[in-house]
Amino acid sequence: MSKHLGVEYKVRMPQELKDKIAESAKELNRSMNADIVTRLEESFLRNESSTPPHSEVKIFHLKNGKKRVVYGKLLNNLSLDYTQDLSQLRDDIHLSLEVLSGSSFWNSLKFFNKEVLVYKGDNHIDVVDNGEGSLGWLTVEDHITDEYMENLHKKSDQ
Repeated sequence: MSKHLGVEYKVRMPQELKDKIAESAKELNRSMNADIVTRLEESFLRNESSTPPHSEVKIFHLKNGKKRVVYGKLLNNLSLDYTQDLSQLRDDIHLSLEVLSGSSFWNSLKFFNKEVLVYKGDNHIDVVDNGEGSLGWLTVEDHITDEYMENLHKKSDQ
């Protein structure tokens, strides 16, 4: 076996667990080995963080009256202007992830067989696995407030 494919290790497991892994692997269109490795890597990543991914939250009051909520594993690792326009913020997050991709910190975040993308919707940004779902690394959400609605009504009255 070549070195880049990893080390072979035999493991015993209950038939019920093997069946669950086989079903999961089929649903995700990957081998049982890839499913097992992914699950193990994710469990170590969860254990490396002593706090749940959403335990750190920052709230920013935007000039337009909206509130921006930011949370995720990378919240305290990226020094970004979270009050800027969402499109610019998405670009800054993408650039930050590119820079991190060359660091050892990135290796502690990487998941096996994941394609990391920075997705921007109308009122949010999320770091996802190629559209498959949030990785919990960084989520930015804009929330409408009473102040925002009042400002909106004032503009429409003018």
